[in-house]
Amino acid sequence: MQSVTVRAPARLHLGFLDLNASIGRRFGSIGLAVASHHTKLSISPADVLQIEGDGLLSETHGRLENIYQRFYQTLGQYIPENKRPVSIRVHELIPEHAGLGSGTQLALTLGTALSHLHRLDINTTELAKNLGRGKRSGIGIATFDLGGFVIDGGLKPDQTVPPMLMHHAYPEPWRVVMVMDPHHQGIHGQHEKQAFGRLPTFPLENSRAICHLTLMQLLPSLSERDINSFGSALTEIQKLIGDHFASAQGGRYTSPLVAACLQEAQKLGHTGIAQSSWGPTGCIFVSNQSEADLLIQQLNEFIAAESASLPVFISAAADNQGAIIETVL
Repeated sequence: MQSVTVRAPARLHLGFLDLNASIGRRFGSIGLAVASHHTKLSISPADVLQIEGDGLLSETHGRLENIYQRFYQTLGQYIPENKRPVSIRVHELIPEHAGLGSGTQLALTLGTALSHLHRLDINTTELAKNLGRGKRSGIGIATFDLGGFVIDGGLKPDQTVPPMLMHHAYPEPWRVVMVMDPHHQGIHGQHEKQAFGRLPTFPLENSRAICHLTLMQLLPSLSERDINSFGSALTEIQKLIGDHFASAQGGRYTSPLVAACLQEAQKLGHTGIAQSSWGPTGCIFVSNQSEADLLIQQLNEFIAAESASLPVFISAAADNQGAIIETVL
């Protein structure tokens, strides 16, 4: 095989079903694949490991090298040493620490490319498990395979990757107005682990409320293509989650700049308001491209009068396909 190219979409993490975990499972995630950003890389056999890409940061270079090494320590351990070196070319990257699942997609794109190069029959769940992904959320694993809107079932104490419970295509006309703060990062790495450790016990009644909202409003509204009801349920879920994490992230939303835009969107009558993961990326769910364009115009006018620092607004469709894999024999 001469080369393998893998391209995977970003994902939004929109909430946890059960942070209380009183019945044995913890987390359980709600998420959506979006076409706003992708991670794309190509690999081909080489004499020594090479990693390159325009503007590639040393931090990303190190992560790719670690993923490469971990692959051959686990799934690729029986591949001869002289067959392991590859040239890795990075074409696109999901922004890091923005709440868009960059770490999981980087691991899965490279791991999938190496699996195909060596003709190993490895599913994405097994790949994620061996590369250390899915420790809290399985959303990025499911969206890599399928795209669309997904929910996972959380983790039992002895599990390493959550099972996927539900997948549904996201309505094609619907858009997500993403509000990104380029000067702010979400909590990540060791700070994320510490934040989870310091948080108080999540109230059981709030876990029950989120599950009720998800099963009896969010999912039916998605099936019936009712954006207002869908957005209302999502906003209520986000309030319960965001307020729980407020002590760790400085408020319901991580970035004050993003928070101001989300609050203005609510004043304008929008019902679907969210932060993806630890942020700082905020999201407003709307019914079509025209509505997204109008909202972006309104928010640009609002924030220009309020702040010297400006966010980046993106109108994104969902990605209902998942990862694309291309091989050259």
